[in-house]
Amino acid sequence: MTATLAPGHPAAGHRPEIDGLRALAIAPVVIHHAAPALLPGGFAGVDVFFVISGYLITGIVLRELAEGRFTLRGFWERRARRIIPALAAMLAATSLAAWAILTPEDFAEYAKALIGASLFASNIRFAQRTGYFDGVEGSLPLLHTWTLGVEEQFYLIFPLMLLAAWRWKRAAVLPLIAATGLASFALALWLAPRQPLLAFYLLPTRMWELMLGAACAALPFRPRPDGRLAAAGVALIVAGFAVIGPASLAPGLLFLLPTTGTALVLLFASPSVGAGKLLAWRPLTLLGLISFGLYLWHQPVLALAHYVHFGPLPAGALIAAVAVSTGLAALSWRWIEEPIRRRHWLARPALLAGICAAALALPLAAGVAGRARVLLPQSGEEAQRLAGLRPRGALATLAVPESGPVGFVLYGDSHAGQYFSAATGRFGAGALLSENGCLAADGISNRRQGSAKADICGSMPGKLAELVRARAIPTVIWAQRWDRVLFDTASGAEVGRSSAQGGPAMLAAMERTIARLPAGTRVILVGNSPTAWAAGDHMEGGWLRCDAYINHACAPVFPASQAEGRKINALLRDFAARHRGMVYIDAAAPFCEGGQCRIIQDGVLNYWDGSHMTRAAAGRVMALIDRALVGKSAPVLP
Repeated sequence: MTATLAPGHPAAGHRPEIDGLRALAIAPVVIHHAAPALLPGGFAGVDVFFVISGYLITGIVLRELAEGRFTLRGFWERRARRIIPALAAMLAATSLAAWAILTPEDFAEYAKALIGASLFASNIRFAQRTGYFDGVEGSLPLLHTWTLGVEEQFYLIFPLMLLAAWRWKRAAVLPLIAATGLASFALALWLAPRQPLLAFYLLPTRMWELMLGAACAALPFRPRPDGRLAAAGVALIVAGFAVIGPASLAPGLLFLLPTTGTALVLLFASPSVGAGKLLAWRPLTLLGLISFGLYLWHQPVLALAHYVHFGPLPAGALIAAVAVSTGLAALSWRWIEEPIRRRHWLARPALLAGICAAALALPLAAGVAGRARVLLPQSGEEAQRLAGLRPRGALATLAVPESGPVGFVLYGDSHAGQYFSAATGRFGAGALLSENGCLAADGISNRRQGSAKADICGSMPGKLAELVRARAIPTVIWAQRWDRVLFDTASGAEVGRSSAQGGPAMLAAMERTIARLPAGTRVILVGNSPTAWAAGDHMEGGWLRCDAYINHACAPVFPASQAEGRKINALLRDFAARHRGMVYIDAAAPFCEGGQCRIIQDGVLNYWDGSHMTRAAAGRVMALIDRALVGKSAPVLP
C-alpha cells in the first residue's frame, strides 16, 4: 500500500516518511518478540500501525468520494489484494512447519488459531482466553494475526460509516470520526482494568487508534510542515516504547504517547523538515516497504524456533531468525504483494476473488480438521505408537448418568477426570464432578478469593454432597493434584502449602467435606501422581513435547526423589488410616520402583502431557482399587 495524502492535502502522492514511520513501528515489534527484555514496550508498534492504517484508508476513501469514483467493491478488492495473498502464503508455510514439529496437543491449539486467522477473527478467539504475553505454545505462531482481525473488521464497517455520512452531510464526517474515536477510547479505559483480554484484542476498544489516523486524514486542510512538531511526534513514539510494558493497561492512557506521536508525524512531517528527512532515509523506507511481510513472518519464525529449542534461544539463533523473517518479507513483497497489488497478477477481480477464497479455505479446512483431531501432526504417529494421545474427554468436568444406579463419583480436579474412563471401565456406571485447577475442600481452596474461579472452587464440596445424596452414590473416589498453596475461603488468607504448613488446614477441610456426606459413604483417596513434569523443566509439556527439542535428550525415567506429591502422599495415607470406611490408593506405586519413576512403561507413555495420565496409566491406578469397594453392594470397611 502506498502512502497517500489526505483529501485536504494539496497533492496526493507517495510520502516516503510514512514508509519510514512503518519501519519505526515494525522494528520495535520484532525486537520485542525476539527479546522481550530488551524492549518490553515494543509491542506498541502495532498501535502505530493502527493510526497509520486509519489515516491512509480514510484518505483514499474520502478522496475517491470527492471524485465520485468510490465503490465498496473496489475498496474491498484493494484490501483483498493487499492482505489475503501474503497472509495465505504465510499460513500455508507456517501450517506445514507446525505439522512437522508440533505435538498433537499443541497442533490442536494451533488449529484453533488457524481457523481464527483464516476467518480474520483470531482477535475474537484470543480475547476469550489467550493472553498476549502468556499464550499457549501452539497458538503462538499465529498470535500476531489478532491485528489483522481488528483491521479487517474495521475495513468492513468503516467504509459504510463514511459512505453514509458523506451522502447525508459531508460536514458530519469529521465529527462522526471524532465521536466514534472518543467513545472507543472511553470504552477502552473503562474495560481494560475489568476485562483486559477483551480490551486488548477487540475492535471496539482499538477503534480509537484507527480513528485518530482517520481524523488526521479528514481534516479539511493540511497543516504546514513543522519540524519541531514532527520531531516531537517521533520522540513521543520512542517514549511510548520506553514506558509501556506488559503490565500496562492496554490500551490505556500510556498508549496516547505512540498514537499521538504518530498523528503528529502524519500531520507535520515532510521531506523538507528534519524528522521527515530522517524517516525518509532509504534504509528505513525499504524496511517500511516490507513491513507488512515482516510482520506476517517474524512471529511464526520466532515462535517455531523457540519451540524446537530447550531454553532461551542463543543470540545468534535470534539474529538468524530475524534475518530469515526479513528475507521472507522481501520475497513476499517482491513476488506476492507488489505484483498482485499492481495487477500484474490476478488482474481480473473474479479470478482474484476465487484465488483468495481458495487460499483461505485450505487453511480453514486444515484448522477444522486439526481442531477435531482428524488431522494429526507428524508427531501423531509416535504419539499413537506410544498410546500417548490425549484420551477423549480427559479434561471433562461433569458426567452424571441420567438414570439408573451410580456406583461411584470421581471428585477433584483434572487429576480426577483423568481416571474417569478407566474407572467406568473397571467399575461400571459412575459420575464425575470436578473442576480443572481446583483443590476444593470445605473452607479451603487453591484459588485466591475475588475471582470467578475461586467461587466455582468454593462451591464444589456442596455440589458433591448434594450429588451423593440425590443419587444415593455409595462411593466417592477423591483424586487431586494435592500439592498446592491453599487459601482460607472465608478470610482469603493464605494458609500455606498443603505439603508443609498448610497440611493441617487441608486435612481439617477434608474432614468437614466428608462430614457433609451421608453416613456410610465410602471415601477412596487417590494420592498425588508422580507427574512427568517433576522430571524437570524439559518435561513440562510431557514426553512428546520434550522430544520436539533438537538440543535436549529426554530420559524415559527420573529419580523417584523428584516425584511430585511425595510429602503430601504420606499425609493422605495417615489421614485415611485414621478413618473408618476410607481407603488410600498410592498413585505412584504402579510407576515408581527401584528409586525410579517411569515416563514410558511397557512401551507406552504414562502421561499425555506434563501432568495428566494416559488411559493405560490411569487404568493401572484404578486396578489398585478393589472392585468390592465400589458399588451399592460393597461392604462397609471395618
